[in-house]
Amino acid sequence: MDPTEVGYLDIADHYRRLIADRQISDGDRLPSVREIATQWGVATKTAQRALKALSMEGYATATRGLGYAAAYRPHDFATLRVRVNGARERGEAYAPGDQQKILSAELTPAGGAVSEVLGIEPTDLAVLRTGSVTRGGRVIRMSHSWFPAELADLVPELLTTESTPPGNVARIEAATGRKTELTADHFTVDITALQHTKAFGVPQGAPVLVRTTIRHDGEGVIEYGTTWFPRNVVLAIEYTDQTSS
Repeated sequence: MDPTEVGYLDIADHYRRLIADRQISDGDRLPSVREIATQWGVATKTAQRALKALSMEGYATATRGLGYAAAYRPHDFATLRVRVNGARERGEAYAPGDQQKILSAELTPAGGAVSEVLGIEPTDLAVLRTGSVTRGGRVIRMSHSWFPAELADLVPELLTTESTPPGNVARIEAATGRKTELTADHFTVDITALQHTKAFGVPQGAPVLVRTTIRHDGEGVIEYGTTWFPRNVVLAIEYTDQTSS
């Protein structure tokens, strides 16, 4: 095979499909770097990059002296309820037994990106709440939620690590008398930052799904949130037609 016709992504994609389809079982030894190089007619460096890509994506695990073994994990599901008329219902539905925890709640300088969204100076303080959701001992969700500092005077719960119904956005709406007019969700795929590698149990650089949410009440942004989902956690979005009711 002509090496110029094959890249490491082609090789990685080949084994990724075999593992995902269970044609290669979880834990089975994958071909060595030299075996892949010979079979595909590529340089050993290309073969090594293919195996490394599989490892970073969670399809292979490396063992010193033994090479790489296939890795397969069943999907986890996090369900988000959305109305098709544009008003997304707040809240996420998780499986029974999921543990949602607020890890911290504090006033801290907003920084560049956050300050731009909230409309404040980078050195101004804002409320930062960090949280996680754990399923079966595995973290399936990490989150940061930013709120304007003045809202903490109206809703003291923003600076506590408790998370109780009806939720802080509902409390903010009740305290200000204003309703959320716009909720914007943006999705992207990024790589896991160092701060999340330990929580997710993945190497730095592994793929992660990132959802950014901005809630605006007509007078300003009341929440700017970022949520990270590790690979193999599927974010399933359900739609209900509210216009027909």
